[in-house]
Amino acid sequence: MSRIARFAVAVAVLPHEAAHAAAARLFGLDAEVEVLPAWEGAGRPLGRFDAEVPESTPPTVVRVVALAPLAYVGIAAILDAALPAGSDLRLLAIAPLAYWAALSNGDLAVAADPEAVRERGRFLVTDEGWSGPTADALTVLTTGAVAGLLLS
Repeated sequence: MSRIARFAVAVAVLPHEAAHAAAARLFGLDAEVEVLPAWEGAGRPLGRFDAEVPESTPPTVVRVVALAPLAYVGIAAILDAALPAGSDLRLLAIAPLAYWAALSNGDLAVAADPEAVRERGRFLVTDEGWSGPTADALTVLTTGAVAGLLLS
């Protein structure tokens, strides 16, 4: 892959993965983020967050880290309060904030089964098949929330 394409992928996925990593660091977990990781499962993720998870980690912490990208909806609310009503920046912010806030299949699977994460010691769980359609539906809702805030 060309350097330009790799850079574009990094710009697209790093803010989402950085939200996971920031939350993990907040709770003392040693986070790692990778762009275009090697992958043996279905599909090919553009980015990957992971961290070692001790069994003593509370399930709530695992869920907060998994759902951390939703903070971008909060950033949309801050921009809504800070930017004037007709600002072009509002329109420009919708796509990236909605994309970065959208939860992946893996994010949802981790949030739904923190015990598996604690047992494995990593932020990886088996996708049971329900998380894909759920992630798709939540992406629509997340995009609607971001657009609703910035278009109001």
